[in-house]
Amino acid sequence: MCRRWWVPAALAALALMWGARAAAHVFTLWPATPGCYGQAGEKAVWRCFFGHPFEMLVEDTPLPKVWVRAPGGRRLPALLKEIRLPDGESGKERRAYEVTYTPDVSGDYYLVLEGDPVWIPEEKVFYRDWVKAVWHVGVEKGWDEALGLEVEIIPLTRPYGWPAGVAFTGKAMFKGAPLTRAWVELERLSGIYVPPEQRPRDRFGRENSPLLSRSAKTDLNGYFTVTLDQPGWWVITVRRPDGTLPREGKPYPVEKRGSLWLYVEEPWAPPRPPAAGVPEVPAPRP
Repeated sequence: MCRRWWVPAALAALALMWGARAAAHVFTLWPATPGCYGQAGEKAVWRCFFGHPFEMLVEDTPLPKVWVRAPGGRRLPALLKEIRLPDGESGKERRAYEVTYTPDVSGDYYLVLEGDPVWIPEEKVFYRDWVKAVWHVGVEKGWDEALGLEVEIIPLTRPYGWPAGVAFTGKAMFKGAPLTRAWVELERLSGIYVPPEQRPRDRFGRENSPLLSRSAKTDLNGYFTVTLDQPGWWVITVRRPDGTLPREGKPYPVEKRGSLWLYVEEPWAPPRPPAAGVPEVPAPRP
């Protein structure tokens, strides 16, 4: 980004914080079973780590607060257990978590994770996260409702039951008001470690970071639309600077972030009509 010499240092730092960047650390959530569908009485088991979802770079995960929003606005308890997950880049086992809860009625559930401020040394910023992940149990009920998180994405497109290529629309909120002209970032969970030599490259041979961590902006009313072009779990994140915290005697900015994890299906091929000249078999009569 071109900056004039007279831009104050504080504004330059803010522009760096909000502008295009490499993939950011994020709380990564995915269930032990494929997809995002469950049934009442069946345990839902999730894994959680802090790091980079596409590359599967796993860092020691800070202890989050977790709860489950059930249909009708009820809260369900969730069991949080520390586990170890391998980080493919370093070869080390990292602290992560397993979260378990049991849906009790049909409807849409959100697993909610709240993190304390985490220092990110390479960006010289604290992240404070509110994350939610959808789980569908039989009936469409509750997926479009706000949970009252400090930073939150409210889906306007149902966050499940769509094939790859869906255009997803949501509304970003900050403390109950639309989050306007805010950066929106999205990234897909690969599920395996992707080493540098297997990541996409641009024509100069550099890692094509914009293809991995994609960006958009909210409009003046907090709305945004993004395209999810591959099947699997995706995370969409919005952010807003809010205050500072001290570190080693200096104040550093706090970015408050709201993330939504949603699942995109493999494209479904409908039955094809019979070839030309081949008669259709009539349906049997009762």
